[in-house]
Amino acid sequence: MSTTTTTQPDQGRRLVIAVLGLGLAFLFIGSLIHRLQNPGLTTQARLGETSAAMNEVAGLMARLDAEPNHLPTLLALGDQFMRMGAWDRAAVFWRRALAVDPSHDKALNGLGVAHYNLDQFPESAEQFRRILALHPDNHRAHFNLGMLYKHYLNDPGQARQHFQRVLELAVGDEDLVERIRQELSELEPSAGQ
Repeated sequence: MSTTTTTQPDQGRRLVIAVLGLGLAFLFIGSLIHRLQNPGLTTQARLGETSAAMNEVAGLMARLDAEPNHLPTLLALGDQFMRMGAWDRAAVFWRRALAVDPSHDKALNGLGVAHYNLDQFPESAEQFRRILALHPDNHRAHFNLGMLYKHYLNDPGQARQHFQRVLELAVGDEDLVERIRQELSELEPSAGQ
């Protein structure tokens, strides 16, 4: 039978390892407790923004109860829900605004953007076409239609027409012109080119 005795250096190593292990455990537990008690600043800021947005929505809804067809309130609610990413709710208020004023550019544009974000591309394109029926030189509506036709509605000919119109209208907006040239370069050549 053999007896094993530990030497002084072995006991010292074990003690150091035990202290390090215990220190790491305390560090981990402390970090976990801190994270649970103090979620990141980003999370707190988002919660604050959401709370403020919901307070604003509540105030606007109260105003709408008093005046159901108040156009500025309908537009503000559409904007607020867009900022919140609640596209379906925003669309409700854009439609209500259009019931009050069927030719309101901002409401048409907002509804087009909401449809786009809901992956309702034909409906989105319809809103931008309505803008162009009222304002044929609206280069943003031409741009949006070009993007929809190119990337979602598979109509490169229509995309090209709208992009060409943007180039005619957006003189001075070099960033937009460059973006349109890039989009056009990615289109297949048309039969006449």
